[in-house]
Amino acid sequence: MYQRLRSVIARVAVTACLIAVTLFAETATARAESVIAPADGYGFSVGAPMTWMSYDEAEGELDAAAKTGASWLRVFIDWSRVEPMPGAYNWGYVDHWIDGALSRGIKVLGLIGYSPDWARAPGVYFTGPPTDTAVLASFVKTVVQRYGDRVSNWEIWNEPNIPLFWGYLGDRAAGYTELLKAAYPAVKAVQPDSTVLAGGLSPAFAPDAPPTFVAEMYDRGAKGYFDAMAMHPYVFPHGLAADTHNGWSDVERVRELMVANGDGDKKIWMTEMGAPTSAPIADGVSEQEQAKQILDGLRRAAQTPYSGPAFIFSIRDSDTANRDNREDNFGALVTTDWRPKAAAAALAR
Repeated sequence: MYQRLRSVIARVAVTACLIAVTLFAETATARAESVIAPADGYGFSVGAPMTWMSYDEAEGELDAAAKTGASWLRVFIDWSRVEPMPGAYNWGYVDHWIDGALSRGIKVLGLIGYSPDWARAPGVYFTGPPTDTAVLASFVKTVVQRYGDRVSNWEIWNEPNIPLFWGYLGDRAAGYTELLKAAYPAVKAVQPDSTVLAGGLSPAFAPDAPPTFVAEMYDRGAKGYFDAMAMHPYVFPHGLAADTHNGWSDVERVRELMVANGDGDKKIWMTEMGAPTSAPIADGVSEQEQAKQILDGLRRAAQTPYSGPAFIFSIRDSDTANRDNREDNFGALVTTDWRPKAAAAALAR
């Protein structure tokens, strides 16, 4: 979603974070009935904002997540920020998020992407793939060597089926499959028992629809280069029951393709789900409807025998006041100024 590309940094004082935790705890007393979640658990995905927000803000978000039943955090390991120059690494924000999650008893899914300037073709948007997949493989291996004693689940790229997250280049399924063929053995060389996720596929219409993309992945030889599929079954604004063609219908069709290709034993992780509380003109819903769609999604995952963990996008709004931009309003737990949202009570532990 576009929020992950924003470059506006929200600055909040340490005291605001402390107040947020108190408010969150008070809201938790209004908790709804117990959450029905997948057997493998649920958690949160923050996206690109975790690469630029202050450590104090990160602590506030981690504390908010820890007061729910969350057992997972999807940590975006942005190659372009971690290795801005070949061989020069800056692990600061990644260390902070991983350490913070694990110290709170929350497991980590590492999401790896996007290419730094020096690794991609001139003029290609920063979400584009590297010109040489071997260079990505080298970075992936370095990441797993650094964190492999604490993280054993890895997602390769985010939403490569849509132009925005493949540098607006064509032949996305073919290109992504080649990238996966390089990344998968790089992970396994260091961590043979790890779980490598393909996809993180966004809802989209043809020719970018997830089933079309996955079918071409198999045609290009993707079988054997992933341990699970990742999908983003968003259903906003109408909700799960009101719209029969939604992110979950894509999940079912992708599952059929996996079974047909001999991958019926592999799970599908739901690495993003949720709804924005932006204005209706921006496909937004009320806070109450947001909470309902989140609970419906978790319940649907729990009822899906091949589902892996489910991840809610995201924890906190980027800019609650900007209601005309849905990407600023995906926070499930708190607003920009740390006011608890309705889903905070629904998910409270």
